[in-house]
Amino acid sequence: MRPEPGADRLRCRLWVGAIVVVAALVVVRNLVDLSGSPPGLYVDEASIGYNAWTIAHFGVDEHGIHFPLFFEAFGEYKNPVYVYAVAALVRFLPLTVTVERFPAALFGLAVVGFLTAAAWRMTGSRVITLGALALTAFTPWLVIESRVGFETISWVALLSAALWCLAGRQPTARQFGAAGVFLAFAIYGYTTARLEVLLIAIPLAIFWWLARTPGWWRAMVPVGAGYVVLGIYGLLNPGALTGRFAAISIWADGSPLSVVVDRFLANYLAYFSPSYLFTQGDGNPRQNTEIGGMLLWAMAPLLIAGILVCWQRRREPFVRFLVVGIVLAPVAAALTNNGTPHALRSSGMLPFLVILAVLGADGIRVALTGRVGAAGVVAGILAAGLVAQATYFTVDLYGAYPNRSAIYFDTGEIAALTTARHIAGTHQIYLSINLDPPYIEAFFAYLPPPPREQETDDATPGLARMGMEMVSVDDLYAEGHPADGDVLVLSAFDAPPPSGWALVAQERGPANALDPSAPRQVVETVYRFDG
Repeated sequence: MRPEPGADRLRCRLWVGAIVVVAALVVVRNLVDLSGSPPGLYVDEASIGYNAWTIAHFGVDEHGIHFPLFFEAFGEYKNPVYVYAVAALVRFLPLTVTVERFPAALFGLAVVGFLTAAAWRMTGSRVITLGALALTAFTPWLVIESRVGFETISWVALLSAALWCLAGRQPTARQFGAAGVFLAFAIYGYTTARLEVLLIAIPLAIFWWLARTPGWWRAMVPVGAGYVVLGIYGLLNPGALTGRFAAISIWADGSPLSVVVDRFLANYLAYFSPSYLFTQGDGNPRQNTEIGGMLLWAMAPLLIAGILVCWQRRREPFVRFLVVGIVLAPVAAALTNNGTPHALRSSGMLPFLVILAVLGADGIRVALTGRVGAAGVVAGILAAGLVAQATYFTVDLYGAYPNRSAIYFDTGEIAALTTARHIAGTHQIYLSINLDPPYIEAFFAYLPPPPREQETDDATPGLARMGMEMVSVDDLYAEGHPADGDVLVLSAFDAPPPSGWALVAQERGPANALDPSAPRQVVETVYRFDG
């Protein structure tokens, strides 16, 4: 018996309404309290923000280079997509923590939107589409990257857009071309993407070529152009693209090949471990809240089902591409040897895993077709698990996480620098070298104009003009040359200074809203020399 047209329209409106409500909640979650959870402003965020401001207002970076493709910053180079996204905002908005992080929130919403749209294109199921929206939006991996102003999230968003173009039975020539454009820009989204896009493009070409799909080659044209530009930049700027990697690669210490291979395998397998994905995650509080893994537990059965579906549909080019994409996604991250497993470097795994979970959900739906009761029970269990963990994670995100992560985000550093400058007057301000490169936090706070022409000196002139100097506090104490009224800013890792220095201010991390008895850690201190 066919349903009445009016009843079908009502159900359609209810599903659309449910999707709109969940989407609105995600938008609110992404935009609320960007400067408070996480707290502070990490040094990489300060670097991105200040360089975006100088580009927006002067057309140069902090070193006086006109509209660079990559941005040099204390031993590494920042990728351009996120920097220029911030620059577009600070052209007409003030540079604040919220503004610097706002593009991350938008890129995070784009990830949710593209992967949800891909789920609809792949399954045509309202239930799975709503589930994909909720699952993606509340995945811890994505939530944190959507609230911190790092470059990584731009790469994840562009990869998600490319997967949306390719999802379904047979992409059109126009969809291949769009996917190629997204992947070409992704090369400049994050450092590991420079290798990962190449690793993704190769199976893309192979599998759709073998399937004789018209227009597959259109994806390769913009990707190839992206690598030509990257190659030219690398030739004109030797070492700029590889300097940081040379220092952290698994062969940086000159170990023999057998040791390097062992390191790679250990690193690589760590990215697929249940500990990383579901229970502990990345151990760095800047990349994980420390109350679980990178994924929600509800995704585990969907991933297992997705693997089975991939085997059943193994002749489809998209499924083959998906499987190989998952296998290759952590390769670039596994080539590095510090902080493994590292959520930022392996973030290209996330869109592939979400698509695999969508395939798994669709496989479960097909298997339970005609068994309405069983399908309802399975959907209810998965939904309850998702809601329970997402609620727990979200409450902790705003309640306890800011307190325990404060020291990892340079919380209070800008406030301490502001206090120091206020009380110092015309006296010298000394900044401990144990602070995360404090010059860039000072630049973010006071926005000194950049040099008009290219300079190689790393920020010392700018600091000097503000009456500030980075010092080893041990050397400062030993030499004993401060004048009365000079000011010293110490990190949480510095011991209190000797007699003669008077404490004038302390900066503490935020309180734990879920546990008022939890201590608020002292993160910076400000002293004045009184002789």
